[in-house]
Amino acid sequence: MTLRRRALASPPLTVVLAVAAAGVATLPLLAVFVLALTGTGADGYLRHLASTRLPDYLANTALVLAASAMGAALIGTGLGWLIARTQFPGRGLFEWALALPLAIPAYIAAYGWLDLTLAAGPLGALPAVRGWWGAGLIFSITLYPYVYLLARDAFLRQPPHLEEAALALGRSRRSVFLTIALPAARPAIAAGLALVAMEALADYGAVIHLGAPTLTVGVLRAWSGAGSLADAARLAVMIIAIALLLTSLERAGRSRARAGTQRGTHPRYALGWFHAVLALLACLTPLVLALGAPLARLAWHALHSEPAQNVWQSALNSVSLASVTACLAALFGLASAYALRSGGRLSALPVRAAMLGYAAPGAVAAVGVLVVLGVAQSWLDSAAGGLFPVLLTGTLVAVIFAYLSRFAAAAIGPCEAALGRIAPSLDEASRLAGAGGLRRFVQIHWPLASGGILAAALIVFVEVLKELPATMILRPFNFDTLAVVAHNYASDERLGQSALPALALVALALPAMAVVARQAVSPRRIELR
Repeated sequence: MTLRRRALASPPLTVVLAVAAAGVATLPLLAVFVLALTGTGADGYLRHLASTRLPDYLANTALVLAASAMGAALIGTGLGWLIARTQFPGRGLFEWALALPLAIPAYIAAYGWLDLTLAAGPLGALPAVRGWWGAGLIFSITLYPYVYLLARDAFLRQPPHLEEAALALGRSRRSVFLTIALPAARPAIAAGLALVAMEALADYGAVIHLGAPTLTVGVLRAWSGAGSLADAARLAVMIIAIALLLTSLERAGRSRARAGTQRGTHPRYALGWFHAVLALLACLTPLVLALGAPLARLAWHALHSEPAQNVWQSALNSVSLASVTACLAALFGLASAYALRSGGRLSALPVRAAMLGYAAPGAVAAVGVLVVLGVAQSWLDSAAGGLFPVLLTGTLVAVIFAYLSRFAAAAIGPCEAALGRIAPSLDEASRLAGAGGLRRFVQIHWPLASGGILAAALIVFVEVLKELPATMILRPFNFDTLAVVAHNYASDERLGQSALPALALVALALPAMAVVARQAVSPRRIELR
């Protein structure tokens, strides 16, 4: 083994942790497939579903994904080009602030917008935001940052000589954008749209509130309504197939975007006062739509309604679960990044498997966790002779397991990017100086990579705060998070009581998202996925 390879080789502990992350991410998926093939479902439930609700689930899923993708493409691509190529007052602020809508769950935005546009609401003259097109609109304004960040980066990376030549030949800036800049950015935009579609596919709260039930709703109804975990698993397999397709498209888009371009040196051209005002309005509009309007409506309800009960305890539960999961996910992500840094195929294999976890929506991950922990429970009961059963399902262990199976993958990218910025020569020099692995991490890697590791933890923290279906299925009895409390009150048409926990959730997520957004647009940026 060469000196360079020895300097970069993964310590055994990191490989063990990377394998553990792969197991956490993939076991629920495998369990869903096994149960779908071998489980016994409710008698005639799937046949009844196929002739009644399943066509609506499939149609709503397709329509919601299409509407979300089209809306996010228009908003994210336009803003990405505007921030990357033009100069106007406030551009530096909007560069990172435009990513803040990722802090608000789509279902909270749906609560506010549906109430605003109902007949009795202040915007009752507008069509009510509901149905598949309403869900598509909500996902567009809350998830466009995935497209914006990738499109902005793609426009910054494009070499300037092609556009300069086209402008010198008399082509207009609009023509140059449509024929040169936009086609070159297409792989990055497609990767962002795949992320938007995956998030929309995983949603439960927004689509059920707006009356556009998708396949994810079908999974929860099969489990809670029909009481059939096997039938829920069979519906979940359909979701997994769509999610894996979207995941492959997202990775292919990122790979082509990285391989096809290098960072350019495009000068930003200053906008005149009229166009600068239009640019400011273009940047303000999605922030008002995603954050300002729905949160203002919820704040009005919170001030004019009796407050919800147990908000403080629910907030403590949310922060505790999010903090524990974020720390564990960052540990898995760091170990996986070290495994990738070693360059060995056997080390990288579990990491690639762990990144499949994000393909499972929360409801699917919850079904898989129920199966895995149910089998483990039966083994423990048998081992204890039935005298001392160890309950695993319906505990915080199950909830954190489901969170990690989904979001550990989100921590790998930032950790890998952070370690990738550390030159291998530093590892070689420290080894020659006699520094061991722990000392090398504490004195060299941590000071240089701590920003990316923190960003990884904050990304998972925000995602766990927003997660709804997995928490609803797996939480212990009488244990609620802010997401669950807000959803329960909104489902009972008590939006006034739902407002305070919804606002508290966003208030917790916004500062963390602001830190991540600032790092995402910095020269040493991190990746949200």
